[in-house]
Amino acid sequence: MSEPSRLLEHFRAALRHDPAAALRDWFRAQEELRAGGDGAAARALAEDFWILLPELSFPSPEARARFFHGAAVFFGSPGPAADLARARSAFAATLAHFSSHAEDGWRARALHNLATAIANLGASAAEIEEAMALFGEALDWRTSEREIARAVTLHNRGRAGRRLAELDPTRAAEHLARSAADLREAIVIRERNGLKQGLLASRQELSETLSRLEGPE
Repeated sequence: MSEPSRLLEHFRAALRHDPAAALRDWFRAQEELRAGGDGAAARALAEDFWILLPELSFPSPEARARFFHGAAVFFGSPGPAADLARARSAFAATLAHFSSHAEDGWRARALHNLATAIANLGASAAEIEEAMALFGEALDWRTSEREIARAVTLHNRGRAGRRLAELDPTRAAEHLARSAADLREAIVIRERNGLKQGLLASRQELSETLSRLEGPE
């Protein structure tokens, strides 16, 4: 039996036995396949996973929703098995369960990650506008009282705003100004909380936004 076939058989059994534990190992296997440049095997593993997904059983509706969230993040991330339609479907299952904001923040987390997936994989201005709106809904919960999470969403929305400027050039200045505002707020939060790595990332993104906003000298 070939290595890809062994992986498929292993994860079919593991996911049926304990989906949550198997998903962590499945993510690691996908990372190894991507790092090794084996996109075909990564796609085959993802295809088999997607076919198996409706058969899996979970101890509770919340466990199912969290599992689908993990699957959605995978399919919504750039890589050989990225698939925005599948990501949307899995996020929908998560959001159907976490239908309102609560102190655990799960709905805001799912909205943020759905928006990030659309911003990364969407191909039209309309899709990026949708992502911007979803980021905004996440920020309704990620307020100044939850400012570290807020900074993450602001950072990602700032990046998405710059992408929108590329896809909607007639309003590029407006989108870039909004991008800069989001990134500046993220920088203030990250600086105040001593988040050095995140601060550096936000400063780099702001520099890129400002360079496009100012244009060639």
